[in-house]
Amino acid sequence: MWNYLLVSSLIVIVSLLYHFYFNGPASIIEHPNANYDYIIVGAGTTGCVLASRLSHNSNVTVLIVEAGGHFGWVSTVPILAPVLQGTDVDWSYSTEPQMYSSKGFWNHVQKVPRGKGLGGSGQMNHLVHSFGKPEDYKAWPKGWSYADLLPYFKKVSDIMNVMSSPEEEYLAEAFLMAEESLKLNNVTLQKGLLTTKRGSRWSTFNAHLEPVWNRRNLHILMNTLVSKILFKENSIADGIKVIYKDGSVGKIAARKEVILCAGTINTPQLLLLSGIGPAEDLDKFQIPVVSNLPEVGKNLFDHFMLPVYVNLEAKVSMTLMKLQTLPEVLNYFVFGRGWYATNGIMAAGRFNNSGVMLFGMASTEEKLLKTISNYKTEPYRSLYPSYNNTSHEGFLFLSMCLQPKSRGSISLRSINIRHQPRIDPAYLQQYDDVLCTHEGSINFAIKLLETPKFRKYGAKVHHPDLEECQHLPQDYRNLEYSECVMRVGGMTCYHICGSCRMGADNRSVVDEKLRVRGVSRLRIIDASILPSPISGNPNSVLIAMAERASDLIADRTFH
Repeated sequence: MWNYLLVSSLIVIVSLLYHFYFNGPASIIEHPNANYDYIIVGAGTTGCVLASRLSHNSNVTVLIVEAGGHFGWVSTVPILAPVLQGTDVDWSYSTEPQMYSSKGFWNHVQKVPRGKGLGGSGQMNHLVHSFGKPEDYKAWPKGWSYADLLPYFKKVSDIMNVMSSPEEEYLAEAFLMAEESLKLNNVTLQKGLLTTKRGSRWSTFNAHLEPVWNRRNLHILMNTLVSKILFKENSIADGIKVIYKDGSVGKIAARKEVILCAGTINTPQLLLLSGIGPAEDLDKFQIPVVSNLPEVGKNLFDHFMLPVYVNLEAKVSMTLMKLQTLPEVLNYFVFGRGWYATNGIMAAGRFNNSGVMLFGMASTEEKLLKTISNYKTEPYRSLYPSYNNTSHEGFLFLSMCLQPKSRGSISLRSINIRHQPRIDPAYLQQYDDVLCTHEGSINFAIKLLETPKFRKYGAKVHHPDLEECQHLPQDYRNLEYSECVMRVGGMTCYHICGSCRMGADNRSVVDEKLRVRGVSRLRIIDASILPSPISGNPNSVLIAMAERASDLIADRTFH
């Protein structure tokens, strides 16, 4: 009982300190001016970068408009990222029923969490850092090659405090030592990299927005929903229409540019509602066409992962029981160390176009994970056999195809900005994605378990006994079984991107300078513009792209 009282007291103290810290920065306003030079829509990962960089010039005025408010202190604790899903800081999107996957989920629907508040999804993601690999950028337009972005990658690595976990992790050591035993070509194994500082989440909100939010030429407008981009008769972006917290409606003018940083889902929705998109789709909703851009909302992609559960005999993994011990809690709140200061991703590997991440904790809180993921009970329990044992030793191999070929779409459900759009990622529509996940990730993961260190820990892969797959040999090395488990239990990696593709061709939504085609003074800088997937988590790449975009807008050359 004393343990719980002490933990509760610590939480209260941290909460009070956190609220004391937010003592009203000068930039946070309730009533905006009539006009600004730049209006940034969305204070997420890229929006925070743009707000900081553009307001550096004291001769320009910048407004950043955010639909949410502040994230609470829970968001600062890296390991607690999942508990924010489904709360008021999450847009709580859901996909359309999936035809080729998600059979173990209610109505074949995946949950798609997106951050709502200052920092956006960067305040509730798992903080995994990656720049992918040079080949990812080969087909990208001029100015956006790996070599072009390299100076910005270096800048991001410094500012975002990229680091590996300071904790001694036996599983990460076993993972890295496996490279010698495997003797495979095109394999990269490394410790998991994350962006934290002194044990706390370090996002662009912390690194870019907080240090500048007392600038007089920067205004931050929270709890305000942008419902439309306004245009003059000659298709020049003139400003935005907003809905304030009290329900009243207003207009704010932009003298130079409107910059959309609203994300892969909200950005195409806002474009469509503003008359930019496929003319036939706009006609269905009687929306006047400002620019007929057929690819708005198309080219949607995501990494789709299969959690492969591994049992352990040795006590070397994170468990829910260990996390709940008083020494572990004190270690974090007093010293900023321990497993609470990590994201649980201990290591990551690539094999050709397949990837695997080692998540060092297998025991989960059944109600939480089922709720945030939308799993049905039986498939969930079959995939995660420690569902009722918080001290069970084990870990998860999160296996995925890093360059999926399946492409989905974002489209309107109604003309009401408050109604979620239709989100259809079309997971596993292309059979190549099944082969890529099986041949690379799953077979590769199982080979890792056959190396000496994993054998020493008694690592044994768990084969879920799913009703849909019982007629097949219960062995991941069997392609049909592997595919069956994928289509039943595979889930989103939360890397949804690409719905407003950047390109040099006229069909792309934005050009090489990120300007929306067919209109003037409107740009997009967020995950929607990625032409193709990153072979890793895309967050750090987006920060680098936002850094380059700010130089483009200000007509600066990086030195």
